[in-house]
Amino acid sequence: MKRVQDALRPTGIPAFAGAWKATAENPTVPDQYLVYTTQTYETEHWDDALRRYEVYVYLNLWCAGDPTDAIRRVRAAMRGAGFAMREEGDSYNDDTDQTLVAWTWVCWEEAEA
Repeated sequence: MKRVQDALRPTGIPAFAGAWKATAENPTVPDQYLVYTTQTYETEHWDDALRRYEVYVYLNLWCAGDPTDAIRRVRAAMRGAGFAMREEGDSYNDDTDQTLVAWTWVCWEEAEA
């Protein structure tokens, strides 16, 4: 979703839809990267017509080392792009020294007339 990519661009953290995949620009897994999926629901109908969608973004930050700065950058970027945070959770893996931060963000979009 272009809106999510645009929102995350200011973080400077590579972002991938669905899953990280090796590319010419990213042939190996970056120390920090974002993966997201989206889900869209019809939320408002007036006069028998769809008026608005609610779009959920399930966003994961994978980070080797301390994720504190990356978390702040992601929060600021998503809020600045008009998304609202629904939840945030994290888990750390001692074996890999990698942290997963998982968010659910939401935004609303007007339906086409």
